[in-house]
Amino acid sequence: MADNNGKYIISIDAGSTGIRSILYDRSGEIIKREYEKTPAEHPEPGATEHDPEMLWQALCTTVRAIFADGSVAPHEIAAIGITNQRSSFCLWDKKTGEPLTKFINWQDVRAADTIAAMNRHPVWMLLRGAMKLFSRIINSTILIATSMLVLNTDHTIGKVRWLLNERPDLEKKCRRGEAVFGTIDSWFIYKLTGGKNHLTDYTNAASTAMFNPFDLKWNGIYCNIFNIPMKMLPEVVDTNGYFGDVEEELFGAAIPIRAAVGDQQSSLFGHGCYNPGDVKCSLGSGSFVCVNVGEKGKVSRRGLFPLIAWVIDGKPTYMLEGQVATTGTLIDWLGQGIGLSDTPAELNELAAACEDSEGVYFVPTPTGIRFPYFVPGAKASIVGLSLNTDKRHVARAVLEGIALRIQDILEGVEKDANTTITEIMTDGGVSRSDILMQCLADYSGCQVERAPEPDMTAAGAAYMAGLSCGFWEDYKELMTLRKGYDTFKPFLAEELREQKKAKWKELLKHLLKVKL
Repeated sequence: MADNNGKYIISIDAGSTGIRSILYDRSGEIIKREYEKTPAEHPEPGATEHDPEMLWQALCTTVRAIFADGSVAPHEIAAIGITNQRSSFCLWDKKTGEPLTKFINWQDVRAADTIAAMNRHPVWMLLRGAMKLFSRIINSTILIATSMLVLNTDHTIGKVRWLLNERPDLEKKCRRGEAVFGTIDSWFIYKLTGGKNHLTDYTNAASTAMFNPFDLKWNGIYCNIFNIPMKMLPEVVDTNGYFGDVEEELFGAAIPIRAAVGDQQSSLFGHGCYNPGDVKCSLGSGSFVCVNVGEKGKVSRRGLFPLIAWVIDGKPTYMLEGQVATTGTLIDWLGQGIGLSDTPAELNELAAACEDSEGVYFVPTPTGIRFPYFVPGAKASIVGLSLNTDKRHVARAVLEGIALRIQDILEGVEKDANTTITEIMTDGGVSRSDILMQCLADYSGCQVERAPEPDMTAAGAAYMAGLSCGFWEDYKELMTLRKGYDTFKPFLAEELREQKKAKWKELLKHLLKVKL
């Protein structure tokens, strides 16, 4: 086994487009980072898949590259932490480890018809109706959450049912215990331990909609309603648990795996958001806003579900998560579609050339709008154009619109979860825009802290693994690693802030035809 008093932690980060392996020292500094692209496959309309063996080989390639020049030895690694895109899954042969399917990506929509039928299942409709009735009598989070749950293509349970419908041979193997199910973390753990361990953590299990986040066990009621064979599901352990040792012949040492965690939860942990009310916002292709709500799960009747942020030493912490579907992808479109700007930096430069948007508003919803309005058919809109408008004003309006949409989510979470937000931690490529960060501070009235590292996902898994094996002692020591952040304080007067938000809400009310 590797020495838990070793010099380094390795974080393995499996994203949508590639695998990263990053080496951290005790000060939390990145010593080495390696990356391997893992392009998705689209074999038919609606399909988004990844080859399990390609992902595995990319992991091996990046970890071995860390040791390639001899400056770091395998036995110097105290532990490995794994973080991954949530909800993507595959099935493999329990005995041989041979993949039986590709990874069905979280973006895959082929199960739409199956999921629509699941929502019409009589028992499911009866269950939701009963929970709605009882939740009015008993203010129970689990009853409210169940009554609100309308399955969609984000939920793994529907894709599993679709896959088994398409492949009856696989369903038979699953029921006989010959095939097993796993998210990306589970697949990596299985492969790293030489097929010994079929495990996942609570954050990844809860992302499947097959897991009860309150009882902390697989949801037998849901699985029975939709005829999901539970024999195929992995054992669930603490996020900072012991997932086994890496086979020594893989990298030269039996390195312990001491953390597995979903990507957004990992980012929340990496930012040091350990207390209720702590918030992080990751601005990449989309924007994910995650709020720590403490030891008891909370639910928004307007559509935010309690998620497990992490379970450390048997104690769960919960979070609420809101999403702006298009952020970086919108900026890509601004360059490729209409030639406004190609990068967040260029957009920021244009926006910085004017003091305000001259009354121009941009609603960044080209693929619909989610919490707290939920209008899936909404389109992006730009209003307030005049003969004095030029691309500088449009650029600023785009950044202001993104900030106002994030503020919508923050305001909704504060109201629905009865929590107070005072500081927002940010990361992601789009967060490089100073104008956007200042707009977010001004419209939220909160101090915004931007991480020096664009993606804090890998850091969270590293910190979790280091905490688990004693590499770092406690949360207090982890907070000392949080350094180099850029601070943006709100400067907009309260009266002007409220006027801006009021105009924004009136605009959304008109465009979306919703009550605010």
